Amino acid sequence: MDSFAPQYTGMHTLRLPLLLIGITLLLAACKKDGPAPPAPAPTPPAPTNTTLRIHHHIDGASLAYNEMLYTNEAGHTYSVTRLEYYISDIRLITADCCDEEFVIPGPFYINGTESDQFDLGTLPTGTYTGVELRMGLNPTMNQTGALSNTMENVNMAWPVPMGGGYHFMKFEGHFMHNSTPTGYAMHLGRNENLPTCLATTDFSLDGSANTLNLHFNLNEVFRDPHIYDLSSGTQSMGSMMLMGLLRDNCANAFTMDLQP
Repeated sequence: MDSFAPQYTGMHTLRLPLLLIGITLLLAACKKDGPAPPAPAPTPPAPTNTTLRIHHHIDGASLAYNEMLYTNEAGHTYSVTRLEYYISDIRLITADCCDEEFVIPGPFYINGTESDQFDLGTLPTGTYTGVELRMGLNPTMNQTGALSNTMENVNMAWPVPMGGGYHFMKFEGHFMHNSTPTGYAMHLGRNENLPTCLATTDFSLDGSANTLNLHFNLNEVFRDPHIYDLSSGTQSMGSMMLMGLLRDNCANAFTMDLQP
């Protein structure tokens, strides 16, 4: 029986390792010829835009509408029922002033009932001492029909028989006069009455995203440098003298800070 047993040689023992090597090489070749893995997604650039955000207060108290909560410099308790105005020509001020100024023309329409904020784009890097702005529209903008016909701009139009252009500000409400709630309307317009406002504070821009906060203190409209007595001038629109007082007072109405 032993003469019929199968005979094995060294050649047979080599077949399995050679087969495995061949399969490995074939797989390696297939892997090499396959599509390359996708490149990692590029890191998105860091945001650089500056946001302008507007805040309203009365000597630190938040603005609430239709509430007889506030007291002005003349001693009148008053409320606010309407606050609308424009800001234009925002100017970044440097220590050496005019050589490095940067101006954002606007205009920006602001309604005190809304949370107003605006994209200013990427501002130039540098160290600044504050901002200057127009509370209203410069003479080029302040012409009847110069602004787009949005509902806001149409409602801010200044009557053509009174000079045309637009209202710089509408600030309205009621105040207590002889124990009686009495309406007032502080309207400001015409190029002669355009306030130039300065808000000073040291800040730096490094090209990264941040927020420029402008704080409008409504009590300053009645305070400095003139004490505005509502009982002697509830309607300012027809009086260049009263609008001159408002112009001067609004120049001191803004402060600012920069939020990273």
